[in-house]
Amino acid sequence: MELIKKYGNRKLYHTNAKQYITLHGIAKLIRAGSDVRVVDNVTGEDLTVQTLSQILLNNKGRRSGPLPIPLLSDLIQTSGETLSQMRRNLFQSLGGNQIVEAEIRLRLEHLLDEGKISEELCQRMGQLLLNDSGHAHAENLPDRSDVERLKGQVEQLANLVEQLLQDK
Repeated sequence: MELIKKYGNRKLYHTNAKQYITLHGIAKLIRAGSDVRVVDNVTGEDLTVQTLSQILLNNKGRRSGPLPIPLLSDLIQTSGETLSQMRRNLFQSLGGNQIVEAEIRLRLEHLLDEGKISEELCQRMGQLLLNDSGHAHAENLPDRSDVERLKGQVEQLANLVEQLLQDK
């Protein structure tokens, strides 16, 4: 854990390295995978959230561009929401739906090209997975527990098919 003390003059002191550090320096530590904690030198109050928020806002003009307004609004509104809902909002705000849509189309085309499904089945699956406008149903995106449950069901089906083939 990298401990940073914030002084009354707004200077930041990296206690592990025994030197002053800038917000940019803290951002570098985080990008390198370090856990960082920022505390007020006098009161010991945890200032990590405020400092990291300041780093995010200061980075808006740099290479990644500003954070999308819908994302910032969602973060403010999530005070009573579950982490899962917040994750879905973040996913949507960052354009994750387009990634999912493209992946669905790619996998369906691959199955069709390999002859594993018919054209009719490909279209039907596309209709089930994508809405009429060709976009994935964002509100129905699975979470980790859904995926794990589906993996178990697929495994059971695979075992059943294998058993049926052996019985033939």
